Amino acid sequence: MLLKKRSCWASLICILFLLTGCWDRIEIDQRGFVVGVAIDYSNTQKHKFKGTYQIVVPSGLKQSSQGKSGSGSSNKAYFNLSTTENSMPAISSKLAVRTSRSPYFEHLKIIIISSELAKDDKIFADLLDFFLRNSEMRRGVQILIANGKASDILDIPTFNEPTPIDYITSIARNDRKSNYMLPESRIGDVHEYLVKHESFAIQTVKLEEKGVAMTGSAIFDGHTKEMVGFLTGDETQGLNFVTEHVKGGIIEGKIKDHTFAFRAERTKSKITMQQLNPTKFRFNIKLATEGVIDKSISDYDTSKSETIKNLEKSLEDAVQINTLKAIKKLQQTYKKDALGLGAYLFQNHYKLWKPIANDWDQGLNIFTQSEINVQTEVIIRRIGNIIKTTKE
Repeated sequence: MLLKKRSCWASLICILFLLTGCWDRIEIDQRGFVVGVAIDYSNTQKHKFKGTYQIVVPSGLKQSSQGKSGSGSSNKAYFNLSTTENSMPAISSKLAVRTSRSPYFEHLKIIIISSELAKDDKIFADLLDFFLRNSEMRRGVQILIANGKASDILDIPTFNEPTPIDYITSIARNDRKSNYMLPESRIGDVHEYLVKHESFAIQTVKLEEKGVAMTGSAIFDGHTKEMVGFLTGDETQGLNFVTEHVKGGIIEGKIKDHTFAFRAERTKSKITMQQLNPTKFRFNIKLATEGVIDKSISDYDTSKSETIKNLEKSLEDAVQINTLKAIKKLQQTYKKDALGLGAYLFQNHYKLWKPIANDWDQGLNIFTQSEINVQTEVIIRRIGNIIKTTKE
C-alpha cells in the first residue's frame, strides 16, 4: 500500500514538470487591440492586397470617456496602420514589426472588404479563411462590403464615438430603425452560406460627406463565392420582407400626392410552392406587417375606417413594389437566389429539391424560370397620439 502511494506521488511530480503553464502569455499592455480591418487591392502593386488595421490607443479611450477627445484631439483613441502584401498572414506579420504592440484580434469588431476585391472569383472566401482559422477570432465579427475603397471608411470622423469602428458598429445596429439596410452580417453566418453554396446578401457601407451610409446590400454567388452586384435601399427593403429581417423602420405611402409614414412593428413572411413540372415552380409569398401611423395627412381623418383602408392599401402597394423590384433584379440581372427559396425547398420539399439542387441558381438556373407571386397585407393597429394636426 505504501509503495502504491509513493508511486502515485512520483507520477504527480513528473506530470508537474510536463505542464508548461501559460507558455504563450503576452501581457495586456503589450497587445495591440485591432478593432477594425479594411482590405483593398494595392494601388501600385498588381495582385497584392492592402491591409489597414485600426488599433485602439488605451490612453485615448480614457480621455474619450472623460469627454476630452474627438476627431480633432491630439491624443486620439485609435490609429490606422497599413501595408501591402500577397496574403493576410503576410500583412499581419509585416505590421507586427511596425508597431510596439503585436496585433491582437480578440476584440476585432468589423472586417471591411472593397467591392472591387469582392468581385474577384474566390478571393473573398480566401480572405475570410484567414480570419476563420485564427484562434483569436470570434465568429460574431461583422463583415461589410465597401462601395469604394475600404480603407477610406476607417478615416471617417468619429463624432460622438471614440473610434470610426465604434461609429460604424452603432449605425449597423440601427436596422430596427431602418428597413432599407440588412441586419448585421456576421462572419460565422457568411461561412455557413459559403459551405452550403447558397447565394446570400451582405451589409454594405458607402463613404458620404461627413460620414457613411449603410443602406442597400451586396449580393454574392454561393458557388463562385464572388460578389455579383448591389441592391438599392428600396430593393433591400423588399428582400428584408421576404427573408423576415424587418425589425422595424418606416414605410412610406402616398395618397393623391400626399406622403404619409407607417412604422412597422411586426412582420411575417409565408412561402408556399407549387411544382408545375420537374423544372418549373410557382412560389406564392405572403407578406404581412402591423404597425402604427407615424406621420399622417392633415386632409384625411384617420379615425374613419374608410381612410384607414385607403392608407393600408397604399402601404401594401409600396411594399409589393419594392419586393418585386428585388425579385426582378435577383432573377433577371444577377440570377442568384438571395431570397432563400432554395433553402425553403431544401427544408420543406427535400425530395423535389435533391434532383434540381445543382441547377437551382447555376447550370439550368431553375430559379430564374420560377414564377414568384407576392401578396401583401398591412394592418394599421394605431394612429398615433393625436387625430388631427390642424384646428377644428
